[in-house]
Amino acid sequence: MNASELSLDELSELIEQIYEGASEEVPWQRSLEQLRTALQANYVTLILRPSAPGDPGFMVNAGPVETWAISAYSETYYALDPFIGLPSGEVHTIAELLGEERWLESAFYQQFNAPLDVFHVMGADLHTTDGIECRLRVCRPHGAPGFNAADKAFCARLLPHLRRAVNLHGQLKRSEVERQLYASAVERMQIGTVILDNNLKVLETNQAAKELLAENDGLSLFNEGLSAAYRRDNQALQRLIKQAQEERLKQGPQIAEAITLQRPSGRSSLGVVVQSLPSQESLEGKQPAVAVFLRAPERRASVQQQPLRQLFGFTPAEAALAIQLAHGNSLDEAGAQLNIRRNTVKAHLRSIFSKAGVTRQSELAYVLHSSVAVLGGRADGERDTASRMGGA
Repeated sequence: MNASELSLDELSELIEQIYEGASEEVPWQRSLEQLRTALQANYVTLILRPSAPGDPGFMVNAGPVETWAISAYSETYYALDPFIGLPSGEVHTIAELLGEERWLESAFYQQFNAPLDVFHVMGADLHTTDGIECRLRVCRPHGAPGFNAADKAFCARLLPHLRRAVNLHGQLKRSEVERQLYASAVERMQIGTVILDNNLKVLETNQAAKELLAENDGLSLFNEGLSAAYRRDNQALQRLIKQAQEERLKQGPQIAEAITLQRPSGRSSLGVVVQSLPSQESLEGKQPAVAVFLRAPERRASVQQQPLRQLFGFTPAEAALAIQLAHGNSLDEAGAQLNIRRNTVKAHLRSIFSKAGVTRQSELAYVLHSSVAVLGGRADGERDTASRMGGA
C-alpha cells in the first residue's frame, strides 16, 4: 500500500502514532515504520539532534539499517551530507536540489548511500518554537520509482503534526530532567517524599520514604495509604491529609501543616509535613493530590569530600575527618574509622574549626549539613539526570 491508498482510518492512526511517539521509549519508532510502509521506502530516519564534532547526535531509524551505518554517519559522513539546511517545513528531494548527476558524483552517495542501496531521498527540516532542529529523511532503493508530487504532498501534511509532537517531546524531556534534579536534591537531604492521589492512596515514594516506611516504626503503609503507629497520632495525621485534600480545591496559596509521630522503637519522633498539591481540573483519574514529607532525626544528609574541599578549603584529610564528625562520631571514633592518631585528629580539628568558623563539633555539624555541600555528589540510587534530547 502506498500513501495515496491510505484510508482515513489508516491516516488517522499514523497521525495518532506521531503524537504517541513523543512519549515512547524509542521516540517515533512505530510511526516511522508506518511512514516507511506508506511511502514504500527502505529507510526512514528522524534526526532529533544533528551530529557535530564531538557529538554523535541522536537519530531514530526505521528499516533494516545496520549498526555500522549509524556509527559511520554520526562520526564521519554527517560532514559530507549535502542534503541539509532545507527551508524549514518544506519537502524536497535530493534530485531537485543537486540534480541526479551531481548526486551520483558526490562522495556522500558513493561512499555511504550506494552501499546501503539508497538512491532516492526525500526530506524536510523542522524547527520548533523551542529552538529544536530535526530532520526527516525518507529513502528508496535503486530501481524504485522516484518520489512524486503526491508523495511530497502526503509528507507535507504530516509535518505540522510531527513538529508539534517534537516540541512536546522536548518539553517532556526538560520536565523530566528538572523533576529528577529536584528529586535528587531532596533525596540527598534524606527527606522522604510520599505523593498521595485524589483517593489518598500512595501514588509515588522516593527512596528515603521507602526505607522509612519499610522500617514500620511510627509510620507504615495500610490499605495503600499511610497509617501512624499510635491511634492519636494516626487520627491527627489523617485529619491533616484530609484537610490538605480539601484545600487543594480552594484558591490561594497552599498551606503546609506539620506533625510529629512517636515511634515504637523509642527513637526520636518522625517529623511529618503535609502539603496539598494544586488541583488539575482538566484531568480525570488518579492525580497527585497531597504531598507528605518525612524526616527522621537520625538520618543525616550525606556530605561528600569534594564539595567540602571546594567550599571550606579543607585538605583531603580534613574533609574526611569533618564528614566523620558531621555524622556524629566522637574524636576517638573518627580517628579509628580513619586510622589516624588522636593527636593528628586534634591538629586537623583545629584547622577545620578555623576554616569553618566554628568552635564546637555541634556547630560544625550544623554548618556542614546546612551548606550546599549536601547537594554535591550523588544520592543513593540516583540516576544520571543528564539526558540527551530523545536519548536514554
